[in-house]
Amino acid sequence: MKTSIKEYLQEHDKAQINDLAAALGKEGSKDFRDLVKTISLMERRHELKFEDDGSLRLAQKKAPAITLKGIFHAHKNGFGFVSLEGEEEDLFVGRNDVNHAIDGDTVEIVITKVADRNKGTAAEAKIIDVLEHSIKTVVGQIVLDEEKPKYAGYIRSKNQKISQLIYVKKPAIQLEGTEILKVEIDQYPSRKHNYFVATVRDVVGHVTDPGIDVLEVLESMDIVSEFPEEVLKEAENVPDAPSAKDLEGRLDLREEITFTIDGADAKDLDDAVHIKLLKNGNFELGVHI
Repeated sequence: MKTSIKEYLQEHDKAQINDLAAALGKEGSKDFRDLVKTISLMERRHELKFEDDGSLRLAQKKAPAITLKGIFHAHKNGFGFVSLEGEEEDLFVGRNDVNHAIDGDTVEIVITKVADRNKGTAAEAKIIDVLEHSIKTVVGQIVLDEEKPKYAGYIRSKNQKISQLIYVKKPAIQLEGTEILKVEIDQYPSRKHNYFVATVRDVVGHVTDPGIDVLEVLESMDIVSEFPEEVLKEAENVPDAPSAKDLEGRLDLREEITFTIDGADAKDLDDAVHIKLLKNGNFELGVHI
């Protein structure tokens, strides 16, 4: 006679409760009640289950899912792909399996469908967790909005792969709605709310400021747009004209009429040419790069 439910079911695969009670010597009213309580507890713990015919069977333990880590690349239509280190082919992630991941996030995934080379279909995956967010700050124009009173308004990212609004906590300063703000992300989209929450870090400028588009791009890429004080001081010490020592080993072309070939909207004027008529009737073209 077996001494436990588990041992009996391991040997007989499945059993009716009455047969189990008889095999374990639990046919008396009190013992049978205790047996039913034990069975109920084991069912809640997912140690056993009832079949359709009322018999008991030990629950099959699922093998732990194998997870992988990769980088999520979002598409503006909601779906995306995950690239794995050392693998050439990306895994497709449907829009219902993105789990609020943002473009560039480091994510944990499980493979839901293997690739079929005969049919030409790619492997598919589901994101189960976001391990690290790629976006820490965002730059954009504030849109004043009273729909959510606890926030000053929102920023809509120019990144087409980010569809969610970025709500901005009310800062100490009064906003007019023309400000280009740099904000720091405090909360990311989740099941509770499908939007970002951010805090103002800096006012980059206003939409009417000259060159604000360039400055906005620089700030969004965390490129320093202002030189440090020590750099400015060093630049002030640079003489306006080169010295004799500076000309050593160099060809002096300052007497040539040289003009830039960079466009009117160029940010650096470092390409130029000069043209002059030589004594033999030929023209000399000098290219300065």
